Amino acid sequence: MTRTVKRTLIIIFFCVLFCATITLGVFGFIGNFDVNEFGEFYQSPLTAIQKSGAFTDSVKSIYKVKLDEDVEGLTADSIVKAIQTRLNKAYGYYGSKVEYDSKSNSVSIQIPKSDNENTQVKPSEKSIMENVIINGKVEILSTAYSSSASYSADSVLLTQEHFRRASVRSYISQGTTLYICRVKLTKEGRQLAKDELETSSPYICALDEAVNTWVYWTGNDLQITYAYTDVATSEEHARAMASYISSGSLQATLTQEGVTETIENHYGWIFLVVFGALVLASFVYFAVRFKGLSIPVILTQALAVLVFMFFGALVHLEIFNVAMAIGVILSYAFMTFFSAVALEKLNRLLSEGKNYSVARYHTFTFGEKESRRDNFISLIAHGALLVLGIILWVIPTVVTAPLGNALVYGAVLSFVVTFCLNRLFALMLSPFYEDNVKGRK
Repeated sequence: MTRTVKRTLIIIFFCVLFCATITLGVFGFIGNFDVNEFGEFYQSPLTAIQKSGAFTDSVKSIYKVKLDEDVEGLTADSIVKAIQTRLNKAYGYYGSKVEYDSKSNSVSIQIPKSDNENTQVKPSEKSIMENVIINGKVEILSTAYSSSASYSADSVLLTQEHFRRASVRSYISQGTTLYICRVKLTKEGRQLAKDELETSSPYICALDEAVNTWVYWTGNDLQITYAYTDVATSEEHARAMASYISSGSLQATLTQEGVTETIENHYGWIFLVVFGALVLASFVYFAVRFKGLSIPVILTQALAVLVFMFFGALVHLEIFNVAMAIGVILSYAFMTFFSAVALEKLNRLLSEGKNYSVARYHTFTFGEKESRRDNFISLIAHGALLVLGIILWVIPTVVTAPLGNALVYGAVLSFVVTFCLNRLFALMLSPFYEDNVKGRK
């Protein structure tokens, strides 16, 4: 294959890659289109931040609080914590505001506003609010479940004190995905279940002294089952039940005051403009400083940003706040720095009279002492960023978790760009820079 043919093929490849990047960018700003059984791919640069009160419109409701006077030591703070737990466990809204006002003796709940009107895809704000303010007392009765079954206090076998933890699991029945709330029991609860329940029969699961659904004893744990044909409804009920078990009953009555208020927020647009300006500035710097050498780096940087955006959408990135925004900017700066360092070295070697093959070898490979040192430094830096991100990610706070999330994704993407794509595309540029001299000097 002649050099002219190689150049032509490489130009075609970069043109196709450029067009694909532009296409991804355009679709990245279009949210809410169907791609899976849940009915939508709802997170673009504008909607990837929809589950954060810091970057999107939200709805706020205020509820008058009446504590159960028979419960000793019950405080409004425990009510707030229980609601926050429910929002986190059931809907992933661990960044939502739940505040108690002692003057008016009321609790305000602020959650992100959904831009989707199809409540079969995900619950409405009204449904979420109703689910998180109910008392949430879960009980398992020793009475066999039937369509005419009713609640009886004398038949209560297992209560909150017997529940250790709850999680949501999915299963497939006749081609339909359904959800269960799986409940682990304490030692005492397991013994009661073994003595009183059979594994082959469904029993009554009651919520706030009303028959809610049925539950099976598997011999190891309880499985609260929702046989709805609507997948989203099945999942919503299972997650809500798990959140009640995790948070405990409120032991209070919350009554809504007035109507739900919509709070507009434009910080998401501000972030997109600022971050977009930073990305564009880095592209301009690369193009002016390194000219033709910058083409691969600019494309890989753009692809990395789009991959982060789409991956965040696919995993249903649940919170995008100031901490996440800082993490995204830091990750991009990290990736840009190491790309710039590599280009700077490649450009310096070329200016010293090295041919492209030699300059690329000394820049990217581990075979030469200086290059090996630079690569090890880069590897250590990427590893340190990854470990830091993992540590922050597992700390469940509204600051550390989103920041760590962004740093983990950023470290992985930066590694792929720095050690894979930049080197591959630099190799593809060889026909445009190499002369007929072979070998290394």
